[in-house]
Amino acid sequence: MEHAARTLKLMSSRPYRAWVLGLLLVVSMFGFVDRQIIAALGQPIKRDLGLTDAQLGLLGGLAFALLNTAVSIPIARLAERRRRVTLYSIGVLLWSFATMACGLASSFVQLLTARVFVGVGEASAPAVQSLLADYYPRERRTSAMGIYVLAVPAGALIGAAGGGWIAQHADWRLAFVAAGAPGLLLAVLLALTVREPIRGRYDPPGQADAAAPPFSAVLRRMAQRPAFLQVMLGSTLASAGGFAINYFLAQYFFRRFGLDFAQAGLISGLVSAIPGSISMLGGGLLADALGRKDPRWYAFTPMIGCLAAAPLYILAFAQGAWPAMAAVLMLTGLFQYAYMASMMGVSQNLMEPRMRASASAVVGIMTNVVGAGLGPLVVGGLSDALTRRAFTGGDFDLACAGARAAESASAGACGAASAAGLQWACMLGALIYLWGAVHFALAARTLRRDMQPG
Repeated sequence: MEHAARTLKLMSSRPYRAWVLGLLLVVSMFGFVDRQIIAALGQPIKRDLGLTDAQLGLLGGLAFALLNTAVSIPIARLAERRRRVTLYSIGVLLWSFATMACGLASSFVQLLTARVFVGVGEASAPAVQSLLADYYPRERRTSAMGIYVLAVPAGALIGAAGGGWIAQHADWRLAFVAAGAPGLLLAVLLALTVREPIRGRYDPPGQADAAAPPFSAVLRRMAQRPAFLQVMLGSTLASAGGFAINYFLAQYFFRRFGLDFAQAGLISGLVSAIPGSISMLGGGLLADALGRKDPRWYAFTPMIGCLAAAPLYILAFAQGAWPAMAAVLMLTGLFQYAYMASMMGVSQNLMEPRMRASASAVVGIMTNVVGAGLGPLVVGGLSDALTRRAFTGGDFDLACAGARAAESASAGACGAASAAGLQWACMLGALIYLWGAVHFALAARTLRRDMQPG
């Protein structure tokens, strides 16, 4: 009893909770580096392996989502019953090894296979949201999630800037090895220092002791909460627009403005990371502050972000110089990620303790398959099609076969067509944010009622 009391006191202390949240943030940050570094390396990979934009989109999206989707629900169900810290530590090891294996790939198929296993490792991520829900009470969860999701812009910056620099000065294969290696140490640190919290500690009595319900009960609970479904759909669409555009951003700076890999990676990382951090943290804090008086702000906050992101993205891609484009993109970043903390906070607050990992897995399937999966693939396919339409010198594939290695602003008509095709594809992709805003507005209609206990 005395040992249990000391453990409970430790887990309740602010320094320890800060350590747990900080460590989970760092682990997730390197997970996002491993997931997204391929965006910064897309152009040299395309050159070396002779790929199309659609194939690059597949590597960045659906390749990750393939087995991630298949195994995320079974892993989440296991997380409802077993130690979440152990499951997540194993997942970190797997995706780190798989990322390093990407550097050994010598063909599209080999690289695709390694990317699939990165997705399998990251299928353990829903356990983290369940962990944080047991470290923080309901009224502080969205703020905690707002800090946790800072891993996304931080990972984007490290992956884009570091990956681009290594690709420019060494080799893209080395960049994959450098990205995956830190996860091996972090997995050990996670397993040794993070305690498994009491499940359902901050929830109504009786919920914490309940057995994990069948998955069908989780789905019924979700269906009974229309706000949950609408927030999930809005977040899925917002992630589709964001993943699609940001995946091709470094390549656009290379093609449109002739920047080298290191410059394009650094700029694309900075315009996402700095304002994105403000957007995520500010969105979480604002939603929690306003949501205490009116829960509908958990939907209004991301809705406003989506409504602002769409026109700002279009304005950014209409710029004729990279400094002007970067400035507008930084303004866009202040709004585009406002949905992330609300998505996590709402999904955890509307579900019971032993349903949270499963609910997070369902949300993850939607955002991975439709958002991160189909988003880059669709924009990549649009880019290929619009590039052919923009080329006025005959058959693009025939005439530009030798120019694919460059495809930059200095590559003449071929490079100009490639840049124009990608520009219009990204501008069309930005319109998805408006669709997402509609679902957040629909979520606000029932969110106040759905947030009531029981």
